[in-house]
Amino acid sequence: MPGLEREPKLSRQSSLWGATLLLGLAGAGLFSPLPAQAELTAVPGLSRIESWHYDPQRGWLEVNTQGEVRPFLFVLQNPPRVVLDFPNTLFGREPQTQTFPGRVTSLEIKQFTPTITRFVLHLQPDQPLSLDQLQLLTAGPSRWAVQFLQPEQPLPAAAPLFPSAAGPRDPISPSPPLPRRPEASPLSPPATSPSSHRILAISPQAEGFFIRTQGSPSTTVRRILDPDRVVVDFLNTTLSPALTQRVYTVNRLGVSRLRVGQFEPTIARVVLDVDPSSGDWEARYDPQQGGIWIQPAGGAAQASLLPDLSSADSQGPLATLRSVELRGNQLIISADGFMFYRAGWDPESGGYRINVAPARLPESLPDPGLPIGGPVQRIRFVQEDARTVSILVQPAEEFNVFEPNPGQGSRRITLELRPLHAPPSAPQPQPPAQASLPSRRGRTVIAIDPGHGGRDPGAIGVGGIQEKDIVLSVSHQVRHLLQERGYEVVMTRTDDREVLLQPRVDMAVQANATLLVSIHANALERSSIHGIETYYLRPDSAELAVVLHRSLVRASGAADRGVRRARFFMVRETPVGMPSVLLELGYVTNPTEGRKLATPEYQAILARAIAEGIEAFLRSRQR
Repeated sequence: MPGLEREPKLSRQSSLWGATLLLGLAGAGLFSPLPAQAELTAVPGLSRIESWHYDPQRGWLEVNTQGEVRPFLFVLQNPPRVVLDFPNTLFGREPQTQTFPGRVTSLEIKQFTPTITRFVLHLQPDQPLSLDQLQLLTAGPSRWAVQFLQPEQPLPAAAPLFPSAAGPRDPISPSPPLPRRPEASPLSPPATSPSSHRILAISPQAEGFFIRTQGSPSTTVRRILDPDRVVVDFLNTTLSPALTQRVYTVNRLGVSRLRVGQFEPTIARVVLDVDPSSGDWEARYDPQQGGIWIQPAGGAAQASLLPDLSSADSQGPLATLRSVELRGNQLIISADGFMFYRAGWDPESGGYRINVAPARLPESLPDPGLPIGGPVQRIRFVQEDARTVSILVQPAEEFNVFEPNPGQGSRRITLELRPLHAPPSAPQPQPPAQASLPSRRGRTVIAIDPGHGGRDPGAIGVGGIQEKDIVLSVSHQVRHLLQERGYEVVMTRTDDREVLLQPRVDMAVQANATLLVSIHANALERSSIHGIETYYLRPDSAELAVVLHRSLVRASGAADRGVRRARFFMVRETPVGMPSVLLELGYVTNPTEGRKLATPEYQAILARAIAEGIEAFLRSRQR
């Protein structure tokens, strides 16, 4: 599959079931297996490898599992190897390699992904084979075998599926022998599990992308940088054979292209190639339409800093910029026509960017008169295209940018420059408080945001651990520790439920929170990556980010992956004056760090570090 996030080994699964599959049989006994039991707590919904054995004399690989599973058998070349993948299955120990004489040189067993155990039979380089020289056999959903066949070799008429192994080691009673293979009609692969889901169709819409599905699959959404893309994984989902189009050219909502493919045997993946300035995206199930909406968090207007030039507003008469002047702490941009614009912080330059359309620059603009030591260091104007002007305002280090009267279709845009710790120049209207979130103006209120939840498990790591469970546990402990210190705490979710991003910000605003901390855990296909990262966007959040990051790294001993700026929704859409950071507590996909993150002891260390960091930040502001 072109351009998917991993080399396209597994995208060919639908065509790799050419091996004959024999079902509904019982084995005659277990052939001396190597012990493969792992000391690992069972994870609901995941099977586990119990034992395995390879017999080089017979060309026979046998695998037994705890729990029902259906493996995928396929062949890879250069170098030649036979691969048997067990989806939704834990290996439960370190990778194993066994060497053999003959055609198969070695057997490698490892946890290929957090939910796939992979068996690889490496072949002699000069002895490749094809799928029709293999047979995948089963004596039930927890007992599987792969048999090597020579070309034109028929299956013996009365060969038992599992050869007898007399003696006390044999825990399974004998069963009927394997029947003769039918001459005319080879057996087909097993039917799709009734619990699995399918992607049936993809439809780009004005407000996002609608993915029509069979069933209601759980989804995870995450942002990957360099290059920028949004990855949406559909769990326990396959692609319909009727879905022939796999790449869609979009060029709107900050998305240049949408790609879809079968990332793993049980995971379908949708990838959005996005502009670096684009915001967060969400996935939600729509039962009325029967599918998943993938949309910009907070609505289509939040998709990008760039205006949508296809809109009716931006197609009107061009407005020519006439002046930009600084009056005290107000920066006023004037034009001779109506301006429609998008504005926000630009993470690359650290400035406040305003993209205006339809607009053009005159041959010259009057000097805005920026005084040395004033609230604005510099202003840069760029004619991005024939109808779009970009204005980048770089505030002085101790100043923030605020739009006191945001609005569209005006001849004037006014920005207010405020010192970072100054109160608002005029009281702003607050939305009416809900009964569950009364206004708390008498005490300091901390907003804690446990990421993901409900149908969205977040990142899935080693042993099947889920980000949503880890961050909810840590968040509850942070709340308890802060309450003990006399602070009021509002949590955006207190149990395992799905909450979209905009309602999370709304809860913090309605609670009049002093600051917001969004708690997450990270994931990457490269399992060697580990460590803590902290993200912020606005200058008023930089100090909180540094203090929390330092506290977490010092307390946990984890690798320091730095404090970074990013346009995540939870740090972008909170109001000015509410410092907001997003914490990535570690990588659940790293074997060592993932297992630590799942332990109550390590979660308690992280929670205490977050609470102490918040308190240290608040005390520093009172000095």
